[in-house]
Amino acid sequence: MQALNAKPIDPNNLVPRAIRRKVEAVPPKAVVVCGPRCVGKTSLIEQITQGWLVSWYAGGRLETNDALCFHTQDDAVNVLTAAPILVIDDAHKIPDIGTIVKILVDVNEQLQKPCQIFLTSSSPIHLLPGPESAVGRTAAWRLWPFSLHEMADKLGWESAAASLDRFLVDGLMPAAALNACEAHDFLDDYCSGSLLQDFYDLYPEQSPELAVKILTALARRIGAEISYDALARDIGASRDTVEDCIFKLEACSILRTCPAFSSNPACELKRGRKIYIFDNGVLNALIHDFSPFASRADAGVLWENFFFMERVKLHDTVRDFKRMFFWKATGVHRKEPVFLEAHNGRIEAFECPVSDCVSSSRAFFKKKHPESAFTVVRPVDCVRIFKDAYCEPASVDQSLADYRKALEGGSK
Repeated sequence: MQALNAKPIDPNNLVPRAIRRKVEAVPPKAVVVCGPRCVGKTSLIEQITQGWLVSWYAGGRLETNDALCFHTQDDAVNVLTAAPILVIDDAHKIPDIGTIVKILVDVNEQLQKPCQIFLTSSSPIHLLPGPESAVGRTAAWRLWPFSLHEMADKLGWESAAASLDRFLVDGLMPAAALNACEAHDFLDDYCSGSLLQDFYDLYPEQSPELAVKILTALARRIGAEISYDALARDIGASRDTVEDCIFKLEACSILRTCPAFSSNPACELKRGRKIYIFDNGVLNALIHDFSPFASRADAGVLWENFFFMERVKLHDTVRDFKRMFFWKATGVHRKEPVFLEAHNGRIEAFECPVSDCVSSSRAFFKKKHPESAFTVVRPVDCVRIFKDAYCEPASVDQSLADYRKALEGGSK
């Protein structure tokens, strides 16, 4: 464990994360920031704790396991009162982390001055193997690679829009988005090393060769409906094995499943699914193709994956509880991808052509759902769609400001 003052942040390298104000919550609950490797989870916590005394525990170290093995309530009190902020980095690497979080939060509730508790993990604590003893005691936020909106905060919307073709190929992983010259080297190294590391740590019983085979096969099927039976036949595994592996890859934030829309929710699981990779740069590294967007035969697929994940980032940040589906436009000759976003019985549709083609699905969709909005979104429409989509507070919530002001002056 390190009791430290967070290291200074270089403002020149800082990309504001839209989720930051949501993560900066007051105690006693623990806040879990989960997401794939190398998307900036630790950097975000460093930014939030900048200038404050922090008790920092790193998962995967024996000394951390020993320090967080509580024999008495006083052991937990000592950990919580060592500094006003407690961070457990890579929490998924700590045995029985759910029980540890349960004890910390329960004891924290009893303190006169509760500690702020932050954890980083590849998955929400309740999805980790083991008992779900921390349920109800954590607030989980998913952090993805940079969003286009976040890059526009850094570069300006004009520059971000001008860089869109590059982002569609190289993706928005921080190391790739901020350093174009080294993006392809980083992404190749990432996919051959870090990408599945947490997956293997969490699920050691999974075959590494099979996981790579499934992930690569899915990367080559972006935009197509996925049949677990057909996928299992293609890679030589059982359907149950394939389905279980995909579930765990999604739990580790590597994949995101989009079900087919049905007006009967009970039929959703029966109507097919599409599966997307969390970042376009990772997708292109998996299929070994970094050729320019303008020359790509699969440009429509890249745009579909990019747009879907940008909407996922938006909904996970603003917590609007909208569910995403894909819509099968049966009977329409030209079938551009159409996503539906549903909440409280209201539906909004987005058709995603890569070119300036005339929409072929609008009339068919509006006939079935006349009260629903239908928007055609091409890459050139990104500014219009995403510029004002995020609701960002102008300053830190007053509750947090009041909490930190109440801390002892010597804690900072």
